[in-house]
Amino acid sequence: GLFGGKRALEVVKEYSKDGRPIKGKVAVVTGANNGAGFETAHALAVAGARVILAGRRLDAIKEAIRSIQDKLGNAENAGSVEMIPDVPLDLEDLQNVRNYAKEFQKLGCPLHLLVLNAGVMAQPFRLSPQGHESTWAINHLGHFLLCQLLMDKLRASQPARVICVSSELHRSAPNPDQEFSNWTHPEKYSLMEAYGASKLSNILMAKELARRFHDQKLDIIAVSLHPGVGPTGLAKEGLSGVLIGLYRAIGGMILFSHEQLAATSTFCCVAPPF
Repeated sequence: GLFGGKRALEVVKEYSKDGRPIKGKVAVVTGANNGAGFETAHALAVAGARVILAGRRLDAIKEAIRSIQDKLGNAENAGSVEMIPDVPLDLEDLQNVRNYAKEFQKLGCPLHLLVLNAGVMAQPFRLSPQGHESTWAINHLGHFLLCQLLMDKLRASQPARVICVSSELHRSAPNPDQEFSNWTHPEKYSLMEAYGASKLSNILMAKELARRFHDQKLDIIAVSLHPGVGPTGLAKEGLSGVLIGLYRAIGGMILFSHEQLAATSTFCCVAPPF
């Protein structure tokens, strides 16, 4: 974009001058098959981490792994990328999230970095298999459950970090004075209120986790972040053809690239002290 901004690999380079701070660490990145999630996974692997890519579409995750492996080549001190074989992560379905966490436990490895990146935006109204509004289910509730199910792993792997990718659009969440459940009914549903509520939930989750980790004297950091505004695929379902055309025409001039969108998540993973 016109306004610059560091790229994820530039962040890794800056914090690798005195060695690789996350070399050998294990990271899980959700929504890692494309966009900022892909670039975050790539950057963490360059920084030396063992990165497990998680996503709903197994074919897309496999392709992302091949692509990152090609980029890594035989780079010195590079980490690795992988997936849990034949195990998708569908954050909309809580039973699927439970199964993913169970399969992760079977790997027998630690978990140092949990990057909760996956998300959707501006979706038409629908309910999840468990009856929750889908945007909130995917962006927050699935991530919340995944984090809780992997909490013992995080505790056992200290120091560890939980990174919640939120958005400045958390400000579009429903007014607290209104009925918070308004956006869960088809006749009252607002695309942006639903998205805002999910992103506000990400922030509140990170703040509460940070408070509890501090009170329990755990060496675990929890943060939330706004990655910037860029050409993600989050809003494809809910945008009109006119808006999509405008987005494609001028987006490259004013928006962050995927590499720039991944920079803050990468910083939260590699910045000292670890």
